[in-house]
Amino acid sequence: MCPCQGQDPQAGAHTTFSAPGGLLPMLKSIYAHFDEHVETYLATVALTVFASLVIFQVVMRYVFNNPSVWSEEIARYALVWFVYLSGSYAVKYQRHVRFNVIVDLIGRKVPLAQRIIRLFVLVLWLAFLIFMLKLAVDMVDRQFTTGQRAPASQIPMYLVYLGLPLGLLLMSFRVLQHTTRAIIDIVRQPFAPIPPSQTEVD
Repeated sequence: MCPCQGQDPQAGAHTTFSAPGGLLPMLKSIYAHFDEHVETYLATVALTVFASLVIFQVVMRYVFNNPSVWSEEIARYALVWFVYLSGSYAVKYQRHVRFNVIVDLIGRKVPLAQRIIRLFVLVLWLAFLIFMLKLAVDMVDRQFTTGQRAPASQIPMYLVYLGLPLGLLLMSFRVLQHTTRAIIDIVRQPFAPIPPSQTEVD
């Protein structure tokens, strides 16, 4: 007797396999991980490269009396990458330097005006970052076209300059997030004061 007797022979013909939860939850999870850790990962790599090369340079110079020029050069470039990537991290957590005297004075009397001014500043900031991003991309493109290389390490200079547009792109992304939240706050609670966590480092 056939073990499948009594079963629909077509039952397994249309079986489909899909990831648990579907594609959308997976994409949301990937985005959430990217949103939370991208600056941390990239800045950590840049800082690790910088610190490792500085230690290597010190050992080569003072222990073996044979300083390495290329390591010093790449360490400087890694520090540049670290600075711009850390800038995006600071924007994400609102740890950059800002002035909030006027905004706070207005906010005590007219919370809505405080929120509108904050939104206006964010829009101006986003426009400035996009403008700078365009200039940075053009600069990287020129370096790529000319094929210029670093004097000691001979790495392509467009890789060095690439840290600038990448940092500006991430900063633009973070400012866009803050701008979106500011718009939502104005719509949902226009007369509520801005929480101190959003203004204490303005």
